[in-house]
Amino acid sequence: MKNKSLPPRIYKHLAEVMRRANEASQAVLEENKRLGIPTPFALEGRIYYLMPDGKIVLRRLSGKRALNNRAAMR
Repeated sequence: MKNKSLPPRIYKHLAEVMRRANEASQAVLEENKRLGIPTPFALEGRIYYLMPDGKIVLRRLSGKRALNNRAAMR
């Protein structure tokens, strides 16, 4: 199979999509900080929270605690 490169317009489109996604995620981070709520994110299969004060915490729920939190979220 030949190694074909994509047309330049595809790369331009992908760059635009990435720019918009980055802007949107930055807006979410700023709004969450302004509202004082943590921002969840995943890294290597674990869920972390970026706290409004800039700290990053790992909170792992298991067993009854996880079930109670899930029920409370409904």
